[in-house]
Order: sequence, then structure tokens, then C-alpha cells
Amino acid sequence: MSSIQRARQTRSEYRSHVLDPQPASIPPAQPSSNLTTMKKSYRPDVQGLRAVAVALVILYHARFWVFGGGFVGVDVFFVISGFVITGHLLRHSQSSIRTTLADFYARRIRRIVPAATVVLVLTVILGYNLLGSNFDPALVGDVKWASLFSANFRFIHTSSGYFIAGIPPSLVQHFWSLAVEEQFYFVWPLVLLAATRLAPATYRRHALGVVLVIIIVSAWWSWHDTLANATEAYYSPFTRAWEIALGALVAVGPRVGDRFSPVVVQRMAMGSVVALLISATFQRSPLSFPGIAAWLPCGAAAVLLWTGTSSQPSLTARWLSHPAMTAVGDRSYSLYLYHFAWLEIPLQMVHPASGFFVTTLEIAGTAMCAELSFRYLENPIRRSRRLDRDRVSVLLVLLVCVAAVFDAAWWVGHLAGV
Repeated sequence: MSSIQRARQTRSEYRSHVLDPQPASIPPAQPSSNLTTMKKSYRPDVQGLRAVAVALVILYHARFWVFGGGFVGVDVFFVISGFVITGHLLRHSQSSIRTTLADFYARRIRRIVPAATVVLVLTVILGYNLLGSNFDPALVGDVKWASLFSANFRFIHTSSGYFIAGIPPSLVQHFWSLAVEEQFYFVWPLVLLAATRLAPATYRRHALGVVLVIIIVSAWWSWHDTLANATEAYYSPFTRAWEIALGALVAVGPRVGDRFSPVVVQRMAMGSVVALLISATFQRSPLSFPGIAAWLPCGAAAVLLWTGTSSQPSLTARWLSHPAMTAVGDRSYSLYLYHFAWLEIPLQMVHPASGFFVTTLEIAGTAMCAELSFRYLENPIRRSRRLDRDRVSVLLVLLVCVAAVFDAAWWVGHLAGV
């Protein structure tokens, strides 16, 4: 067998046995890395933290008064995303910039777009058919903006959502956070890779400096804009950039390792959990967010990510790594996508349906849709061998998804006379 044939066989065996990892794992830079290396890079505690974040958001939107500040789960998501994506980019920073960027954006498209498209199409169609005379024609435009990951700018312009009392939120209100993330990641890889190329031997130091600058500038603007214009501050990518950058700071900074004793690590982790719960229970209005109020949940999330790098995992990290927690964390994206329509459509119907039993059914429906999406849509697309090597097909997937949303919106708009 020739060397080329042996190489092809090795590559084929690798791809058939090592599937695309979950979002909390950071793939190794070299394809020769074995499965053991990949398992070591997987952070189950990060997935557990995702589970906590999505649970807080769902309980908040389900109007459980105990978790009146559950919207801070979105802030936790931002910190986690900054940590995971930055770690992924750093581990691929020795590849060519063109290859790294192409792989990064292709993975983001496959991970985010198809599932989001299904939710947008279903939401606009079901919203029109179930809400009757209460159907808001603005939803037609909202789903279009959401499909382009610009929903946050749409809501800034319309002052929609949490800031007009008595007016029901858009059924795709929660897409604003996805828009902020994607806008940040449209720019962040370019900035980070440019920093790493300045001095390859000391790239972490340069990356650390870039992250610190982003945190300081964005945090200051977040405080200023929250006081001046609450709606713009809440949805703006410029006021949220520091939250994502805080997670990036954990990724580029030193690990805990053996710096502290297990007792100290456990105390820091438990203190962070308490701080996160305090923020989720005592914070009652998003009007003060992000501003200074967001530092408590974001700081708690960052500390939990950092203490998870200890050579001896704390009890908190082991709790977050429980299979039940990681299972929810693996499905957190789908849960986030589906929960809002399930919880809001019954409330916006001509004859609203509410109550504990109804809410329980809605959460169960959310879980069912998330499981179906995770198993039969997200995983097959993420693990597709063809899409893994064919970036043109990935681009076509993006175009088809955007077209599907616009077609559904046009059809519903035509029926609604918009």
C-alpha cells in the first residue's frame, strides 16, 4: 500500500470514529490527535453550566417569580461562548488564517443556522394560525431580521420587548442574543488571529492584552449607555462585548492547575454558584442590564469556568459534570430556541391559556422539540462528512435557510395583508 493510500485510510478511520464534539469541547489542532486527547479537552462542567443558564432563562420566561432575574442566564451564555470559541481559535491558531477562518465560520453556520431556521419558520406560521386577530404583523419583519442575525438592531429600532409595558413581546424576542453573539464572532476571530500573528511565540500575552482592552472599553460603554438609553444598551453588541470577552479572558489567561488547594477552589466555585443564584433571584428588572448589575452573574460564570481548570475538580465542577446536567447542556441551544414560542403563544391567543399545569405542558413541549432537533437535525448536520469537507455546500445551506425564512415570512405576510 502506498503512503498516500495509507494516509487516506488513516484519515477515513479517524473521521469514522471521532465525531464532531459537543460545543464545550475544544477540538485538537492536529488530526493525528487520538480520541483520548479529545476526551481530555472536553469540559463536561461547561455543559453543566450551560444547563444552569438555560434553566434560568426558561424559568424567567415561564414567569416563576422566584427567578425574576433569570434573564441573567443569557449573560452566562455570553461568557461561556467567549471561553469556548476563543479556546477553539487558539488551538487552531497555528494553521493558516484562511483555513482557520473558513473552518470556524463553516462550523458556526452548521451549528447555528439550520436549527434556528426551523424555529423561525414554525414560529411565524404557527403564530399566524394560532393567534388569530391577536397576530402582530411586525412578526413578519422580526423573523427576517432574525434570520440575518440582526434581531437586536430590529428591537433597538422598535423599542420592542422588555421596555414597553402592556405590549406582548415578539415571538422571536430571544433571537437578539444569538444576533449579538454572531456579530461579535464575525469580528473577533479576525482580531484574535491578528494578535496571535504579531508574535507567535508569545501569542497568549498579546491576545490577553487585546481581550483586556475590549473588556475595559465595552464595560465602560455598557455602564454609560445603560444609564442613557436602556433599550439600546440591552440589545447592543457594543455593551455586551465585554461579557463575551470575559469568557475569552479565561481562555487566554493562566489555568488554576495546582495554584490553589482543593478547599480554596471549592470555596471559590461555591461562592460563584451562590452569587449566580442571588443575581437570578434578587434582580427583578432587565432595565439595569447590562451595566454594572451584569458583573455579578458574569463574574460568577467566569470564576466557575476558571476553577474548572483545576487539576483536582471541585465538588461544584463534579456536580456540573453530572450526566443529567451535561445532557441538558448538550441540548441547551435547542431548548433556548424553542422555549419562547411555547411559553408566549398560549399567552397571546385570543383566549389566553395559563396556569401551572399549562406551563408544565409548555416546558415539556419545549423539551420534546429540543430533543428532536438535537437528535435528527443538529447532530446529523454537525457530523456530516460531506459538509465537513465541502464549504461550498455549507454556504448553500446558509443561503437556503435564509431563503426559507423569507419565503415563509412573505407567505404569512401575504395572508395577513402586510
